Amino acid sequence: MDFLKCLDNFPWSRFATPYEMSSKGLKENFVKMFNGVAEPSNYKYVIWRLEHQETLYRITPWGLKFYIYLLEVEKTDKSILLQNIKTLFEAANYNNQVDIVMKYNPTKGKLTKYEQIKSKLFDDNFDGTMDAEYLKTFKSIDRNFMQRCIMDYISEKKFVLEKFVKSDNEDIAKNATLLINSINNPEDYKLE
Repeated sequence: MDFLKCLDNFPWSRFATPYEMSSKGLKENFVKMFNGVAEPSNYKYVIWRLEHQETLYRITPWGLKFYIYLLEVEKTDKSILLQNIKTLFEAANYNNQVDIVMKYNPTKGKLTKYEQIKSKLFDDNFDGTMDAEYLKTFKSIDRNFMQRCIMDYISEKKFVLEKFVKSDNEDIAKNATLLINSINNPEDYKLE
C-alpha cells in the first residue's frame, strides 16, 4: 500500500464523529506518524477519535488498518501503536459481548454487506478510493459490524503483531506481549 497516496485518496469528510464535523485531523496525525515527527499528543489525538469509553466509530476499522501498516514503518512509536491497537481490541471485545447479551443476530443481507466492506478494508493494496456505492453500503451497515471488523482484522493480522513480542526494545516487546495475551485470552465480561 502506498500509505501517503491512500491517505490523500481516503474520503475523510465522509467519516464524521460526534466530536467533530470531519475526520480530517486524523490524516494530518497519521502523516506525522509516518514521517516520524509525531509527538505523543498526536498519537492521543488519533486514539481519542477512534475509541471513546468503549465506543467504536465507522472510522475505527480504517484507523486500525493504518495503525497496523504504521507498525512496519521504521520511524513510528511502535509501543504506543501496540497500546492503541490493544485499546481497540478490548473495546471491540466488550461490544461483541454486549451484542451477544442483547441477542443481536445479523441478517443474511447484513452479512453480505459486511463481505463487501471487507473487500477494501482487508485489501493490502488499498489505495484509499471508495466509490459512492461502497460508501453507501458502509454507511448503511449496522454499527455492530465495527467491532466485527476490528476483531476479524486483528485476527487476520495477528502474525504481524506477534513479531513485536521478540523486539529488542523492552517497551515494544512488553506492549506486544500484552496485546497478544489480550487477543489469546480475551476478557470475559459478566454482562446480564
